Amino acid sequence: MKKSSQSAKQELYTLSLLILVFIILTGCAGMNSKTAIETDALPAAIKTELYEFISEEMDSKNITGLAISVVDSEGIIWSEGFGLANKREERPFSDETISNIGSVSKLITATAIMKLVEDGKVDLDAPVSLYLPEFNPRDSNLFGKPITVRMLLNHQSGLESDAFHDFFLGYEKPEDYTHSYRRAIEAVNQCGVVREPNTIFSYCNLGFSLLGCIVERVQGGNFQEAVKDLVFDPIGMSSSSFIMDEAPGNRMAMGYVGRKPAALPYIRDMPAGSLNANTKDMGLFLQNMLSSYRSGEGILQEETIKEMFTPSNEDVPNDLDFRVGLTWWVVNLESLPGEFIVGHGGDLPPYHAITMVLPERDLAVFVMVNSVDGVGCFSLTDIVSKTARTFAAAKAQTPIAEMVELSPIVATPEEAMSNLPGYYASTSGLTEIRQKGNGLKIFAFNRWLDAYYHKDGTLTLGMKLLGLFPLNLSVFDEISISTERVADSQSINLRIQGILLSPCIKIEPVPIDQAWIDRSGKYISIHPEPMAQYTGFKIDLDEKSGFLCLYLKSIDGWSKFPLQTEGPNKARLMGTGRGLGGSILIKTDINGEILNYLNFELRKI
Repeated sequence: MKKSSQSAKQELYTLSLLILVFIILTGCAGMNSKTAIETDALPAAIKTELYEFISEEMDSKNITGLAISVVDSEGIIWSEGFGLANKREERPFSDETISNIGSVSKLITATAIMKLVEDGKVDLDAPVSLYLPEFNPRDSNLFGKPITVRMLLNHQSGLESDAFHDFFLGYEKPEDYTHSYRRAIEAVNQCGVVREPNTIFSYCNLGFSLLGCIVERVQGGNFQEAVKDLVFDPIGMSSSSFIMDEAPGNRMAMGYVGRKPAALPYIRDMPAGSLNANTKDMGLFLQNMLSSYRSGEGILQEETIKEMFTPSNEDVPNDLDFRVGLTWWVVNLESLPGEFIVGHGGDLPPYHAITMVLPERDLAVFVMVNSVDGVGCFSLTDIVSKTARTFAAAKAQTPIAEMVELSPIVATPEEAMSNLPGYYASTSGLTEIRQKGNGLKIFAFNRWLDAYYHKDGTLTLGMKLLGLFPLNLSVFDEISISTERVADSQSINLRIQGILLSPCIKIEPVPIDQAWIDRSGKYISIHPEPMAQYTGFKIDLDEKSGFLCLYLKSIDGWSKFPLQTEGPNKARLMGTGRGLGGSILIKTDINGEILNYLNFELRKI
């Protein structure tokens, strides 16, 4: 079947949405820009090739509008827009267009913290409670070590990753919006510590709200005012704001999902993902990072930025080959093999952004879009890679190595056929691998997919229309699964562009406390929300697998998460990593039992 068929497009859109939901549930003196290697200075054939590549990527991934900046330590090399910021108004997407950059916002928050560290006002290894005395997460004394500022920056705090109750604040501006992130302190105190700190990378938006609270407590003013003083004004980022509706309407990009306009929701964790900016401002920011790295003449000192770019989790075995510095991810990108790269992506649908910095090449690329079909910001890495190659060549640098060819598909070996089938605890819910004929199938993202075994021990995924016709979907080019052991257990590890996102640990059914069997049934949240992440809750025994599961209903339907009961009044989500390991606790009031989960209070109906 052709990829362009309507059925294939619908399958691609649905699967892309499911994977994106998983990923989300799974990132000085003002300097004048320069134009030393603008695209006009590129040879005509190379310029045409780059523009055509970007156009083809936009067409194939349904990108409505895009803007890009390329910078080095001296200034902005190139900044340009493509497509439309607003289809109804036929307004072009330019380098002046303002768009939301999702979790790339975290880089700004981290920079503000590190400025305070340089000023001697914050100690990275001091307990968070030193700056936020009311910070007192449930179970924080279990492991005998305090949660520090450094642990928030590198996502190793052991805190619950996301308290999704009250995360989305709706499309109407809340009265407390300018400081709604302060709610995160109480949210963290309630949902608490779910694992020992420094045992696994677990992406944590809540931690960056806490960092935002520290910034404002130490600097003064609210978070937006403090960041303006510490970062925006010194760099000259005049079009950037964490207050999402401060952007002028005639400059803000409209977002699109499935070709239809989509509004941007307010979120509680502003310091983690609310920044609106344009590519010129982000170019100035990245120029400062490179200038700091190469000469210490940017907004940060040289030793500060080099610490931020240095892996901080090499002694954490469960993180396998994934490396994170202080907020910046240190990545081995398949499309740029052998390069030292730090970066971060951001997804607050319908908006997406990504930045990649090649410090040793004195080069950085930033891309933002107002729509994309695929796996969110990771779907922009091909544009980043092509652009990095083009400008490295224009700077007459040593050529970047060609991308290594994909390991060939081979017959699934007997050892894999024996070891891999079974059940796994993953961020997307209970995952299953089973033998099908001479191969394997995997249930993930709420559907059965074909699993193809490669010579290097990795798996790639595929699907067939009507179970008969293989679909050539670009989303499958982005994702792979490595098969390794984590914590002495078999695991299948989701990777995007080769970057480890989440280990999925193989699990076996465990004895279930009868009190939890008796709680089987549907539940409802007793506290309404303007924009609920989960709209349905259920506890039930999955007869096929033998696991007692918590079922959660969201935009992509029902997902089930296996539980391990720890007595009559406590159960824990099985698995490790983002969204897993959290507890369900029982309390009672005059109307009976209430289940506490991720700050939801649930009552049986």
